[in-house]
Amino acid sequence: MNALTSLPVGRWPEALERGRLADAAFAAAYARTPDRERAWIKTGLAAMYAAMGGPLPTSRQRSNALGHDLLVAALDVPLDYVLVACDRDFLSPARLSAVVTAALCARVPDVAAVRVGAAWPKPLLTTLELCGVETAARISRRDLAGLLAELPAKGRGVVVILGDLALPAGMPPSLDVRRAAVAGKSGVFGPGFDAEALAFAHPDCTFHSHEGFCPELPGWLPGQGSLSVAGQAGYDAVYVATSDALALAADAPLCLGPGREGFWLWPHLPPEAFRRRRFAAGVDPHRAAGDPTPSPEDA
Repeated sequence: MNALTSLPVGRWPEALERGRLADAAFAAAYARTPDRERAWIKTGLAAMYAAMGGPLPTSRQRSNALGHDLLVAALDVPLDYVLVACDRDFLSPARLSAVVTAALCARVPDVAAVRVGAAWPKPLLTTLELCGVETAARISRRDLAGLLAELPAKGRGVVVILGDLALPAGMPPSLDVRRAAVAGKSGVFGPGFDAEALAFAHPDCTFHSHEGFCPELPGWLPGQGSLSVAGQAGYDAVYVATSDALALAADAPLCLGPGREGFWLWPHLPPEAFRRRRFAAGVDPHRAAGDPTPSPEDA
């Protein structure tokens, strides 16, 4: 932790601590989540963990001699904390998992989640439990303002806003805030997908079924057009046969095949986004002291 911080690992500003959920709340949510739904969460988590390459080293240092007597060194270490915040409209276990898994793969020592103005749904608490996150709270909008004002005492970290949660005015200028939001619609092309698993993974989104039968489930609508329209539809994700996924990679942010209903990635929030980086440049000590430095024309 940064030497200037005053809150140790595991301790958060009082605005969060007042709303912190007891361990019993996690246990109750887990017990009341059906086995099938827990299996969907676990399958998605395992794939996300693999896609992110697992945990990064606690500290990475690299040094390269790049010619012209230039020596460059780079160091990256985990941030001190990551706070994930959402409001009552955010309901997706998959999109929550993607942020939390990235933070944990970055080896951030303190990860917490807060829900503003509403209780935590069981699937989201179960997701946090399966991820290994032990700190979650339900807070008010006034508490959110106080929490963000006091966060600099945790050191250097990131606040990730899931969805459209509005931030209070007057936040500390040093606070690093990232937003992870979606348009709320995806396209499904072809058979082979578990419609109930998709609806569970993203209950706050609409699925447009373009080919074949449209499930009679909340949030499912018939889609217009074939696979060729996917790139122009503004979808957050396109669900296609595995053989088509790579071909569509340039047309949709995320192309997912059957069996990946609970999988998600935020391209702008990989594990590296939750690391602190330092760079240094100097003269390569292995070059002879009398060697002249080549001019650009000599390169």
